[in-house]
Amino acid sequence: MCKLRQIFKNFLPGILLLVSASLLAQEDAYRRASELYKTNPELALKIIDSVIVHPQTQSDFNCWTLRGYIYYELYRKTDKLKLHSPLRDSIVSSILVSNKLKPDSLGESSNKKLLKNISASYYNLCTKLLQDSINYERSLIAYNKYKEIHLLFEPKANFDNNDIQYYLAVGSVYSDIFINDNNNTAAGEIAKVALLKVLDLQPENPGANINMGLMYYNQAAYLSKTLEFGLEFDQIDIVQENMIKLAKQAESFVIKVYNKDNNNVKAMECLFYVYRMLMDIPKSDEFKQKCIERGVKFETEPKKEGGKK
Repeated sequence: MCKLRQIFKNFLPGILLLVSASLLAQEDAYRRASELYKTNPELALKIIDSVIVHPQTQSDFNCWTLRGYIYYELYRKTDKLKLHSPLRDSIVSSILVSNKLKPDSLGESSNKKLLKNISASYYNLCTKLLQDSINYERSLIAYNKYKEIHLLFEPKANFDNNDIQYYLAVGSVYSDIFINDNNNTAAGEIAKVALLKVLDLQPENPGANINMGLMYYNQAAYLSKTLEFGLEFDQIDIVQENMIKLAKQAESFVIKVYNKDNNNVKAMECLFYVYRMLMDIPKSDEFKQKCIERGVKFETEPKKEGGKK
């Protein structure tokens, strides 16, 4: 036993030197990766990936944070406009590991900054997909990812205002499509669901109410055109009945805006057309006069409300 102890004592300095040398090598690799991550992120990634699997450095939050920033450099050059990006996923997973390793205040701040950038990129992407590509399904995926990532650095965040802004934009885009083509029922359904989400959060929202009103009015106007094709009398009655129902639905939304703000010119203009369709001449004339006094001309049908709160 004494001999074994003596042998161990003789080897211990050598073992400690090897451990120290190995640790220094990993620290040197970390420094090299941090120097290269902006100028040569591909090489920096190879280096840091060897550091995060080494037993002596795999539990160092700094290594995982740096890995996230290296992936971000690669991502921002190639993948910022991609909805599904493995590079973006690797950024998030690296930062989550770093956060679990209890970073110091500087590391925590760096991690939060990177998650904020990823969250913002998802929001920009959802807007681009909606406005440029008219692709609601993909836009919604990006919007939900924006909220998911945001909650990682701000768990108590409230998204009501963001939801109002986003779904009002969806409703604006798709109600415009539906108003221009009433046969596009899919666009109409997307618009109605989005606008109702806004009204659930903010019942008096003028943009959502007016766009809902205009959608119902335009459906009624579309039906009115079918009366020009020589329908049977029983069919005419059905069409006229449906027109009245749609016009009254339009009124129920727009009148809320007018009652809240009787100087809203868009609401006045819409109500003129709605009451004209309902054959309510006194109200139609009343709102027409209000519009004329405010410089409104009646050369065209009413226009939709823009995507604003």
